Amino acid sequence: MGLTWCSTNGVLILYLLNRKWPVYGPVLIYSAFMKLIYMVLISALFFSSCVMREFNPVFESSKVAVSYPSGSTISRIGDKFYLMGDDSAEILVLDKHMEETERIPVFTRGEEMRLPKESKADIESSVVIAIKDKPAVLFLGSGSLSPHRDSSFLLNPELKEVDRIDSRAFFDELRREVRDLNIEAAALLSEELLLGLRANTSNPDNYIAIAGIKEGSVTFKRKILIRTSLRNAGISGMDYHQEEDLLFFTFSSEDTSNAYDDGKIGESYLGFLPNAREALQQQELVVERIVQLSSLSPEFLDQKIESVSIMNEPRKLMLVADDDEGNSKIFTVRY
Repeated sequence: MGLTWCSTNGVLILYLLNRKWPVYGPVLIYSAFMKLIYMVLISALFFSSCVMREFNPVFESSKVAVSYPSGSTISRIGDKFYLMGDDSAEILVLDKHMEETERIPVFTRGEEMRLPKESKADIESSVVIAIKDKPAVLFLGSGSLSPHRDSSFLLNPELKEVDRIDSRAFFDELRREVRDLNIEAAALLSEELLLGLRANTSNPDNYIAIAGIKEGSVTFKRKILIRTSLRNAGISGMDYHQEEDLLFFTFSSEDTSNAYDDGKIGESYLGFLPNAREALQQQELVVERIVQLSSLSPEFLDQKIESVSIMNEPRKLMLVADDDEGNSKIFTVRY
Protein backbone atom coordinates (compact mmCIF):
# COMPACT_ATOMS: atom_id res chain seq x y z
CA MET A 1 0.00 0.00 0.00
CA GLY A 2 2.79 2.40 0.93
CA LEU A 3 4.47 1.89 -2.44
CA THR A 4 1.20 2.49 -4.28
CA TRP A 5 0.59 5.78 -2.48
CA CYS A 6 4.23 6.73 -2.94
CA SER A 7 4.04 6.21 -6.71
CA THR A 8 0.78 8.13 -7.02
CA ASN A 9 2.01 11.11 -5.05
CA GLY A 10 5.34 11.01 -6.91
CA VAL A 11 3.49 11.67 -10.16
CA LEU A 12 1.59 14.54 -8.50
CA ILE A 13 4.83 16.06 -7.21
CA LEU A 14 6.53 15.92 -10.60
CA TYR A 15 3.54 17.63 -12.17
CA LEU A 16 3.45 20.43 -9.62
CA LEU A 17 7.19 21.03 -9.58
CA ASN A 18 7.38 21.27 -13.38
CA ARG A 19 4.31 23.43 -13.74
CA LYS A 20 4.87 26.91 -15.20
CA TRP A 21 4.02 29.20 -12.31
CA PRO A 22 2.95 32.73 -13.34
CA VAL A 23 5.39 35.51 -12.49
CA TYR A 24 4.44 39.18 -12.83
CA GLY A 25 7.16 41.86 -12.63
CA PRO A 26 6.28 43.57 -9.33
CA VAL A 27 5.56 40.25 -7.56
CA LEU A 28 8.63 38.31 -8.70
CA ILE A 29 9.95 37.84 -5.15
CA TYR A 30 6.51 36.92 -3.82
CA SER A 31 6.01 34.30 -6.55
CA ALA A 32 9.42 32.75 -5.91
CA PHE A 33 8.62 32.60 -2.20
CA MET A 34 5.25 30.92 -2.83
CA LYS A 35 6.88 28.38 -5.15
CA LEU A 36 9.34 27.51 -2.39
CA ILE A 37 6.48 26.96 0.05
CA TYR A 38 4.75 24.70 -2.45
CA MET A 39 7.94 22.67 -2.85
CA VAL A 40 8.32 22.24 0.93
CA LEU A 41 4.70 21.20 1.40
CA ILE A 42 4.75 18.78 -1.52
CA SER A 43 8.02 17.24 -0.32
CA ALA A 44 6.45 16.66 3.10
CA LEU A 45 3.46 15.02 1.40
CA PHE A 46 5.79 12.80 -0.61
CA PHE A 47 7.84 11.55 2.33
CA SER A 48 4.83 11.03 4.60
CA SER A 49 2.99 9.05 1.92
CA CYS A 50 6.02 6.82 1.30
CA VAL A 51 5.99 5.63 4.92
CA MET A 52 4.27 2.25 5.18
CA ARG A 53 1.10 2.22 7.26
CA GLU A 54 1.63 1.48 10.93
CA PHE A 55 -0.06 -1.53 12.48
CA ASN A 56 -1.08 -0.72 16.05
CA PRO A 57 -4.24 -2.69 16.87
CA VAL A 58 -6.25 -1.67 19.93
CA PHE A 59 -8.66 -3.90 21.87
CA GLU A 60 -12.19 -2.51 21.84
CA SER A 61 -14.70 -5.01 23.25
CA SER A 62 -15.53 -8.67 23.90
CA LYS A 63 -18.58 -10.79 24.47
CA VAL A 64 -19.31 -14.45 25.19
CA ALA A 65 -21.73 -16.13 22.77
CA VAL A 66 -24.39 -17.65 25.03
CA SER A 67 -24.82 -21.43 24.69
CA TYR A 68 -22.85 -21.61 21.48
CA PRO A 69 -19.88 -23.98 21.35
CA SER A 70 -16.41 -23.80 19.85
CA GLY A 71 -16.49 -20.71 17.61
CA SER A 72 -14.17 -21.46 14.69
CA THR A 73 -14.92 -19.18 11.75
CA ILE A 74 -16.76 -15.96 10.98
CA SER A 75 -17.70 -14.22 7.71
CA ARG A 76 -19.59 -11.00 6.99
CA ILE A 77 -22.31 -10.07 4.50
CA GLY A 78 -23.31 -6.43 4.94
CA ASP A 79 -23.77 -5.90 8.67
CA LYS A 80 -24.48 -9.56 9.44
CA PHE A 81 -21.85 -12.00 10.66
CA TYR A 82 -22.15 -15.75 10.15
CA LEU A 83 -20.29 -17.69 12.83
CA MET A 84 -19.77 -21.46 12.88
CA GLY A 85 -18.30 -23.69 15.55
CA ASP A 86 -16.30 -26.78 14.58
CA ASP A 87 -18.58 -29.02 16.68
CA SER A 88 -21.73 -26.90 16.52
CA ALA A 89 -24.94 -27.99 14.78
CA GLU A 90 -26.00 -24.43 13.89
CA ILE A 91 -24.74 -21.26 12.26
CA LEU A 92 -24.92 -18.34 14.66
CA VAL A 93 -25.94 -15.03 13.03
CA LEU A 94 -24.80 -11.82 14.72
CA ASP A 95 -25.30 -8.12 14.07
CA LYS A 96 -22.48 -5.57 14.15
CA HIS A 97 -22.97 -5.16 17.91
CA MET A 98 -22.22 -8.87 18.45
CA GLU A 99 -25.86 -9.50 19.32
CA GLU A 100 -27.44 -12.77 18.20
CA THR A 101 -30.20 -12.39 15.62
CA GLU A 102 -30.89 -16.02 14.72
CA ARG A 103 -29.50 -19.54 14.30
CA ILE A 104 -29.57 -21.57 11.11
CA PRO A 105 -29.48 -25.37 11.54
CA VAL A 106 -26.86 -27.35 9.62
CA PHE A 107 -26.70 -30.72 11.41
CA THR A 108 -28.99 -32.76 13.59
CA ARG A 109 -27.73 -33.10 17.14
CA GLY A 110 -28.79 -35.13 20.12
CA GLU A 111 -29.02 -34.05 23.73
CA GLU A 112 -25.44 -32.79 23.80
CA MET A 113 -24.78 -29.29 22.46
CA ARG A 114 -21.47 -30.34 20.90
CA LEU A 115 -21.28 -32.83 18.05
CA PRO A 116 -19.07 -35.94 18.59
CA LYS A 117 -15.42 -35.32 17.76
CA GLU A 118 -14.93 -38.58 15.87
CA SER A 119 -17.72 -37.87 13.36
CA LYS A 120 -18.10 -34.07 13.19
CA ALA A 121 -17.56 -32.18 9.92
CA ASP A 122 -15.04 -29.91 11.71
CA ILE A 123 -15.91 -26.67 9.94
CA GLU A 124 -12.93 -24.37 10.59
CA SER A 125 -13.04 -21.75 7.84
CA SER A 126 -15.47 -19.81 5.68
CA VAL A 127 -15.58 -17.24 2.91
CA VAL A 128 -18.25 -15.18 1.13
CA ILE A 129 -18.57 -16.06 -2.57
CA ALA A 130 -20.99 -15.16 -5.37
CA ILE A 131 -23.55 -17.69 -6.55
CA LYS A 132 -25.55 -16.39 -9.52
CA ASP A 133 -24.44 -12.86 -8.57
CA LYS A 134 -25.76 -13.21 -5.03
CA PRO A 135 -23.63 -13.56 -1.88
CA ALA A 136 -23.41 -16.93 -0.19
CA VAL A 137 -21.17 -18.28 2.58
CA LEU A 138 -18.97 -21.26 1.82
CA PHE A 139 -18.00 -23.16 4.98
CA LEU A 140 -15.15 -25.70 4.70
CA GLY A 141 -14.34 -28.78 6.71
CA SER A 142 -10.76 -29.04 7.89
CA GLY A 143 -9.92 -32.20 5.92
CA SER A 144 -8.05 -33.46 8.99
CA LEU A 145 -9.99 -36.75 9.16
CA SER A 146 -11.28 -38.41 6.01
CA PRO A 147 -14.09 -38.84 5.07
CA HIS A 148 -15.93 -37.08 7.92
CA ARG A 149 -14.14 -33.75 7.46
CA ASP A 150 -13.96 -33.74 3.66
CA SER A 151 -17.08 -31.68 2.99
CA SER A 152 -17.95 -28.06 2.32
CA PHE A 153 -21.30 -26.42 3.05
CA LEU A 154 -22.91 -23.61 1.08
CA LEU A 155 -25.28 -21.27 2.92
CA ASN A 156 -27.93 -19.32 1.00
CA PRO A 157 -28.51 -16.49 3.50
CA GLU A 158 -31.78 -15.39 1.89
CA LEU A 159 -33.42 -18.82 1.96
CA LYS A 160 -31.49 -19.88 5.09
CA GLU A 161 -30.70 -23.17 3.40
CA VAL A 162 -27.43 -25.12 3.60
CA ASP A 163 -26.25 -27.55 0.92
CA ARG A 164 -23.47 -30.08 1.52
CA ILE A 165 -20.70 -30.39 -1.12
CA ASP A 166 -18.47 -33.45 -1.31
CA SER A 167 -14.97 -31.93 -1.44
CA ARG A 168 -12.95 -35.12 -1.05
CA ALA A 169 -11.29 -34.94 -4.47
CA PHE A 170 -10.05 -31.40 -3.83
CA PHE A 171 -8.96 -32.24 -0.28
CA ASP A 172 -7.09 -35.31 -1.55
CA GLU A 173 -5.20 -33.02 -3.91
CA LEU A 174 -4.23 -30.80 -0.98
CA ARG A 175 -3.07 -33.88 0.96
CA ARG A 176 -0.59 -34.56 -1.83
CA GLU A 177 0.79 -31.05 -1.33
CA VAL A 178 1.13 -30.96 2.48
CA ARG A 179 1.42 -33.45 5.32
CA ASP A 180 -1.29 -33.60 7.97
CA LEU A 181 -3.87 -31.47 6.14
CA ASN A 182 -5.74 -29.03 8.38
CA ILE A 183 -7.64 -26.20 6.61
CA GLU A 184 -8.15 -23.50 9.23
CA ALA A 185 -8.52 -20.22 7.32
CA ALA A 186 -10.02 -18.85 4.13
CA ALA A 187 -10.17 -15.55 2.25
CA LEU A 188 -11.20 -14.45 -1.22
CA LEU A 189 -9.00 -12.37 -3.53
CA SER A 190 -10.82 -11.62 -6.81
CA GLU A 191 -11.62 -15.06 -8.25
CA GLU A 192 -9.02 -16.89 -6.19
CA LEU A 193 -9.67 -18.73 -2.94
CA LEU A 194 -6.92 -18.53 -0.33
CA LEU A 195 -6.85 -21.40 2.17
CA GLY A 196 -4.71 -21.35 5.29
CA LEU A 197 -3.18 -24.79 5.98
CA ARG A 198 -2.26 -24.99 9.66
CA ALA A 199 1.02 -26.22 11.10
CA ASN A 200 1.53 -28.35 14.21
CA THR A 201 4.57 -29.33 16.27
CA SER A 202 5.37 -32.29 13.98
CA ASN A 203 4.83 -30.32 10.75
CA PRO A 204 5.86 -26.75 11.60
CA ASP A 205 5.20 -25.07 8.25
CA ASN A 206 2.10 -23.01 7.54
CA TYR A 207 0.95 -22.65 3.93
CA ILE A 208 -1.58 -20.78 1.84
CA ALA A 209 -3.15 -22.92 -0.86
CA ILE A 210 -4.42 -20.85 -3.80
CA ALA A 211 -7.36 -22.22 -5.77
CA GLY A 212 -9.58 -20.96 -8.53
CA ILE A 213 -13.23 -20.73 -7.53
CA LYS A 214 -16.31 -20.20 -9.65
CA GLU A 215 -19.89 -20.80 -8.55
CA GLY A 216 -18.61 -22.96 -5.70
CA SER A 217 -16.36 -25.16 -7.89
CA VAL A 218 -12.75 -25.14 -6.62
CA THR A 219 -9.54 -25.98 -8.53
CA PHE A 220 -6.12 -26.11 -6.87
CA LYS A 221 -3.39 -23.90 -8.41
CA ARG A 222 -0.37 -23.68 -6.12
CA LYS A 223 0.77 -23.25 -2.52
CA ILE A 224 2.83 -20.60 -0.74
CA LEU A 225 4.97 -21.08 2.36
CA ILE A 226 4.22 -18.59 5.16
CA ARG A 227 7.22 -17.31 7.10
CA THR A 228 6.88 -15.54 10.46
CA SER A 229 8.99 -15.01 13.57
CA LEU A 230 6.51 -17.07 15.62
CA ARG A 231 7.40 -20.46 17.07
CA ASN A 232 4.88 -23.32 17.21
CA ALA A 233 2.03 -21.12 15.97
CA GLY A 234 -0.42 -22.23 13.33
CA ILE A 235 -2.54 -20.11 11.02
CA SER A 236 -6.13 -19.97 12.26
CA GLY A 237 -7.89 -17.22 10.28
CA MET A 238 -7.67 -14.84 7.30
CA ASP A 239 -9.59 -12.03 5.66
CA TYR A 240 -8.74 -9.77 2.71
CA HIS A 241 -9.51 -6.05 2.43
CA GLN A 242 -9.87 -5.49 -1.31
CA GLU A 243 -9.95 -1.69 -1.33
CA GLU A 244 -6.81 -1.38 0.79
CA ASP A 245 -5.05 -4.52 -0.52
CA LEU A 246 -4.50 -5.80 3.03
CA LEU A 247 -4.47 -9.42 4.12
CA PHE A 248 -5.18 -10.07 7.80
CA PHE A 249 -4.11 -13.25 9.59
CA THR A 250 -4.68 -14.83 12.97
CA PHE A 251 -2.26 -17.37 14.39
CA SER A 252 -2.50 -19.41 17.57
CA SER A 253 -0.11 -21.65 19.45
CA GLU A 254 -1.27 -25.04 20.71
CA ASP A 255 0.69 -27.96 22.07
CA THR A 256 -0.38 -30.66 19.63
CA SER A 257 1.63 -32.80 17.23
CA ASN A 258 -1.18 -33.53 14.75
CA ALA A 259 -4.22 -32.07 13.02
CA TYR A 260 -6.77 -34.10 15.00
CA ASP A 261 -6.02 -33.66 18.70
CA ASP A 262 -6.39 -30.47 20.70
CA GLY A 263 -3.55 -29.31 22.93
CA LYS A 264 -2.89 -26.81 25.66
CA ILE A 265 -3.77 -23.30 24.47
CA GLY A 266 -0.90 -20.84 24.22
CA GLU A 267 -0.84 -17.32 22.78
CA SER A 268 -2.82 -15.94 19.84
CA TYR A 269 -1.63 -13.34 17.34
CA LEU A 270 -2.98 -10.89 14.76
CA GLY A 271 -0.97 -10.29 11.59
CA PHE A 272 -1.18 -7.69 8.85
CA LEU A 273 0.20 -7.89 5.28
CA PRO A 274 0.15 -4.79 3.02
CA ASN A 275 0.46 -5.04 -0.77
CA ALA A 276 -1.04 -8.51 -0.57
CA ARG A 277 -1.67 -8.99 -4.30
CA GLU A 278 1.98 -8.55 -5.13
CA ALA A 279 3.18 -10.59 -2.13
CA LEU A 280 0.97 -13.54 -3.10
CA GLN A 281 2.75 -13.84 -6.44
CA GLN A 282 5.86 -15.09 -4.65
CA GLN A 283 6.71 -18.64 -3.53
CA GLU A 284 7.10 -17.52 0.07
CA LEU A 285 5.07 -15.02 2.07
CA VAL A 286 6.81 -13.14 4.86
CA VAL A 287 4.45 -11.77 7.55
CA GLU A 288 6.45 -9.29 9.64
CA ARG A 289 3.75 -7.22 11.30
CA ILE A 290 2.36 -9.43 14.04
CA VAL A 291 0.95 -8.49 17.46
CA GLN A 292 0.48 -10.82 20.42
CA LEU A 293 -3.16 -10.28 21.34
CA SER A 294 -2.76 -10.79 25.10
CA SER A 295 -0.52 -7.69 25.05
CA LEU A 296 -3.61 -5.69 24.04
CA SER A 297 -5.87 -7.00 26.80
CA PRO A 298 -5.99 -9.83 29.37
CA GLU A 299 -9.35 -10.68 27.76
CA PHE A 300 -7.34 -12.69 25.19
CA LEU A 301 -5.67 -14.96 27.76
CA ASP A 302 -6.62 -18.66 27.46
CA GLN A 303 -8.50 -17.90 24.26
CA LYS A 304 -7.55 -19.59 20.98
CA ILE A 305 -8.33 -17.04 18.28
CA GLU A 306 -9.82 -18.94 15.36
CA SER A 307 -10.93 -16.38 12.80
CA VAL A 308 -10.91 -12.73 11.74
CA SER A 309 -13.46 -10.74 9.73
CA ILE A 310 -13.25 -7.17 8.45
CA MET A 311 -16.18 -5.14 9.75
CA ASN A 312 -18.23 -2.67 7.76
CA GLU A 313 -16.63 0.21 9.68
CA PRO A 314 -13.29 1.92 9.05
CA ARG A 315 -10.27 0.03 10.43
CA LYS A 316 -12.24 -2.40 12.58
CA LEU A 317 -12.07 -6.19 12.87
CA MET A 318 -14.14 -8.88 14.53
CA LEU A 319 -12.38 -11.95 15.97
CA VAL A 320 -13.81 -15.19 17.30
CA ALA A 321 -12.19 -17.53 19.83
CA ASP A 322 -12.61 -21.06 21.16
CA ASP A 323 -11.42 -22.04 24.65
CA ASP A 324 -11.53 -25.84 24.02
CA GLU A 325 -14.14 -26.08 26.79
CA GLY A 326 -17.12 -25.61 24.51
CA ASN A 327 -17.36 -21.82 24.74
CA SER A 328 -17.14 -19.08 22.10
CA LYS A 329 -15.97 -15.52 22.64
CA ILE A 330 -16.17 -12.62 20.20
CA PHE A 331 -13.86 -9.60 20.11
CA THR A 332 -13.64 -6.31 18.24
CA VAL A 333 -10.29 -4.64 17.53
CA ARG A 334 -9.36 -1.33 15.90
CA TYR A 335 -6.22 -1.18 13.77
